[in-house]
Amino acid sequence: MVTQIELARRLGLDVSSVNKILNRRQGPVFRPETVKRVFKVARELGFDFNKLKFHHRRRHPRRQVAIATEIYLYTRDGSLYDQGVATLRDLSQCGARISDIALPHNTLPTEPFSITLRPMVGPLDDVEIRGQIVRLHMEEATSFGIDFDKIDASLARRMKKLVN
Repeated sequence: MVTQIELARRLGLDVSSVNKILNRRQGPVFRPETVKRVFKVARELGFDFNKLKFHHRRRHPRRQVAIATEIYLYTRDGSLYDQGVATLRDLSQCGARISDIALPHNTLPTEPFSITLRPMVGPLDDVEIRGQIVRLHMEEATSFGIDFDKIDASLARRMKKLVN
Protein backbone atom coordinates (compact mmCIF):
# COMPACT_ATOMS: atom_id res chain seq x y z
CA MET A 1 0.00 0.00 0.00
CA VAL A 2 1.31 3.44 -0.99
CA THR A 3 1.65 5.94 1.86
CA GLN A 4 1.69 9.73 1.93
CA ILE A 5 5.37 9.53 2.86
CA GLU A 6 6.12 7.63 -0.36
CA LEU A 7 4.09 10.14 -2.37
CA ALA A 8 5.98 13.05 -0.78
CA ARG A 9 9.37 11.45 -1.59
CA ARG A 10 8.32 10.73 -5.16
CA LEU A 11 7.01 14.28 -5.66
CA GLY A 12 9.81 16.09 -3.78
CA LEU A 13 7.32 17.66 -1.35
CA ASP A 14 6.93 17.73 2.42
CA VAL A 15 4.64 15.04 3.84
CA SER A 16 2.56 17.78 5.46
CA SER A 17 2.04 19.43 2.05
CA VAL A 18 0.91 16.14 0.49
CA ASN A 19 -1.42 15.56 3.44
CA LYS A 20 -2.95 19.05 3.16
CA ILE A 21 -3.48 18.65 -0.58
CA LEU A 22 -5.00 15.15 -0.38
CA ASN A 23 -7.29 16.11 2.50
CA ARG A 24 -8.17 19.46 0.90
CA ARG A 25 -7.34 21.26 4.13
CA GLN A 26 -7.59 24.98 4.57
CA GLY A 27 -4.33 26.83 4.93
CA PRO A 28 -1.55 27.46 2.46
CA VAL A 29 -2.67 27.70 -1.14
CA PHE A 30 -0.81 25.37 -3.48
CA ARG A 31 -0.40 26.01 -7.17
CA PRO A 32 -3.05 24.20 -9.25
CA GLU A 33 -0.30 22.33 -11.13
CA THR A 34 1.07 20.98 -7.82
CA VAL A 35 -2.37 19.82 -6.69
CA LYS A 36 -3.01 18.07 -10.03
CA ARG A 37 0.40 16.43 -9.93
CA VAL A 38 -0.15 15.09 -6.36
CA PHE A 39 -3.49 13.52 -7.30
CA LYS A 40 -2.13 12.16 -10.60
CA VAL A 41 0.86 10.46 -8.97
CA ALA A 42 -1.34 9.17 -6.12
CA ARG A 43 -3.69 7.53 -8.65
CA GLU A 44 -0.80 6.11 -10.70
CA LEU A 45 0.80 4.53 -7.61
CA GLY A 46 -2.51 3.13 -6.35
CA PHE A 47 -2.94 5.33 -3.29
CA ASP A 48 -6.05 4.32 -1.26
CA PHE A 49 -8.17 7.50 -1.21
CA ASN A 50 -10.69 5.81 1.14
CA LYS A 51 -8.19 6.25 3.99
CA LEU A 52 -8.38 10.04 3.80
CA LYS A 53 -10.21 12.06 6.43
CA PHE A 54 -12.61 14.37 4.64
CA HIS A 55 -14.16 17.02 6.82
CA HIS A 56 -17.94 17.18 6.77
CA ARG A 57 -19.25 20.30 5.12
CA ARG A 58 -22.88 21.28 5.50
CA ARG A 59 -24.73 21.93 2.28
CA HIS A 60 -27.40 24.10 3.94
CA PRO A 61 -27.62 26.19 7.11
CA ARG A 62 -29.32 24.66 10.15
CA ARG A 63 -31.78 26.20 12.56
CA GLN A 64 -32.50 25.17 16.12
CA VAL A 65 -36.16 24.10 16.29
CA ALA A 66 -38.22 21.83 18.51
CA ILE A 67 -41.10 20.42 16.50
CA ALA A 68 -43.12 17.47 17.81
CA THR A 69 -43.39 14.84 15.11
CA GLU A 70 -44.78 11.41 14.50
CA ILE A 71 -42.07 8.99 13.39
CA TYR A 72 -42.56 5.84 11.30
CA LEU A 73 -39.86 3.23 10.65
CA TYR A 74 -40.23 1.11 7.51
CA THR A 75 -38.25 -2.00 6.62
CA ARG A 76 -36.61 -2.44 3.24
CA ASP A 77 -39.72 -4.16 1.84
CA GLY A 78 -41.88 -1.19 2.88
CA SER A 79 -43.65 -2.78 5.85
CA LEU A 80 -44.10 -0.75 9.03
CA TYR A 81 -41.59 -1.76 11.72
CA ASP A 82 -42.58 0.70 14.45
CA GLN A 83 -44.18 4.09 14.95
CA GLY A 84 -44.01 6.63 17.72
CA VAL A 85 -43.18 10.24 18.47
CA ALA A 86 -40.00 12.31 18.52
CA THR A 87 -38.74 15.88 18.35
CA LEU A 88 -37.39 17.36 15.14
CA ARG A 89 -34.31 19.54 15.88
CA ASP A 90 -31.43 21.22 14.03
CA LEU A 91 -33.47 21.51 10.85
CA SER A 92 -31.97 22.22 7.42
CA GLN A 93 -33.26 21.80 3.90
CA CYS A 94 -31.53 18.46 3.56
CA GLY A 95 -31.78 16.93 7.03
CA ALA A 96 -32.36 17.24 10.74
CA ARG A 97 -31.56 15.74 14.12
CA ILE A 98 -34.26 13.63 15.74
CA SER A 99 -34.34 13.40 19.55
CA ASP A 100 -36.71 12.51 22.39
CA ILE A 101 -37.58 9.33 20.52
CA ALA A 102 -40.41 7.23 21.98
CA LEU A 103 -41.06 3.97 20.13
CA PRO A 104 -43.09 1.04 21.51
CA HIS A 105 -40.40 -1.51 20.45
CA ASN A 106 -37.69 0.82 21.78
CA THR A 107 -35.28 -0.52 19.13
CA LEU A 108 -34.18 0.27 15.60
CA PRO A 109 -34.21 -2.40 12.87
CA THR A 110 -30.92 -4.17 12.23
CA GLU A 111 -31.59 -4.29 8.48
CA PRO A 112 -31.66 -1.15 6.30
CA PHE A 113 -34.76 0.93 6.89
CA SER A 114 -36.30 4.28 6.08
CA ILE A 115 -37.95 6.90 8.24
CA THR A 116 -41.02 9.00 7.64
CA LEU A 117 -41.67 12.09 9.75
CA ARG A 118 -45.01 13.84 10.09
CA PRO A 119 -44.65 17.06 12.07
CA MET A 120 -47.68 17.55 14.34
CA VAL A 121 -47.52 21.32 14.91
CA GLY A 122 -45.97 24.39 13.40
CA PRO A 123 -45.21 25.42 9.85
CA LEU A 124 -44.68 21.85 8.59
CA ASP A 125 -47.73 20.21 10.21
CA ASP A 126 -49.27 19.11 6.90
CA VAL A 127 -46.22 17.45 5.31
CA GLU A 128 -44.60 14.04 5.26
CA ILE A 129 -40.80 13.92 5.11
CA ARG A 130 -38.92 10.72 4.26
CA GLY A 131 -35.27 10.05 4.97
CA GLN A 132 -32.44 7.80 6.13
CA ILE A 133 -30.36 7.78 9.31
CA VAL A 134 -26.86 9.07 8.63
CA ARG A 135 -25.55 9.61 12.18
CA LEU A 136 -26.43 7.97 15.48
CA HIS A 137 -25.76 9.81 18.76
CA MET A 138 -25.67 7.74 21.96
CA GLU A 139 -25.04 10.35 24.63
CA GLU A 140 -27.45 10.78 27.56
CA ALA A 141 -30.37 9.98 25.30
CA THR A 142 -30.38 8.47 21.83
CA SER A 143 -30.79 10.83 18.90
CA PHE A 144 -29.91 10.54 15.26
CA GLY A 145 -29.21 12.63 12.22
CA ILE A 146 -31.45 12.07 9.26
CA ASP A 147 -30.76 12.92 5.64
CA PHE A 148 -33.99 13.73 3.82
CA ASP A 149 -34.85 11.90 0.64
CA LYS A 150 -35.70 14.05 -2.34
CA ILE A 151 -38.25 16.68 -1.35
CA ASP A 152 -40.51 18.56 -3.74
CA ALA A 153 -39.95 22.22 -4.63
CA SER A 154 -42.89 23.46 -2.54
CA LEU A 155 -41.60 21.80 0.64
CA ALA A 156 -38.05 22.98 -0.12
CA ARG A 157 -39.28 26.61 -0.29
CA ARG A 158 -41.18 26.25 3.01
CA MET A 159 -38.17 24.71 4.74
CA LYS A 160 -35.85 27.39 3.35
CA LYS A 161 -38.08 30.10 4.84
CA LEU A 162 -38.10 28.27 8.15
CA VAL A 163 -34.33 27.78 8.46
CA ASN A 164 -33.12 31.10 7.05
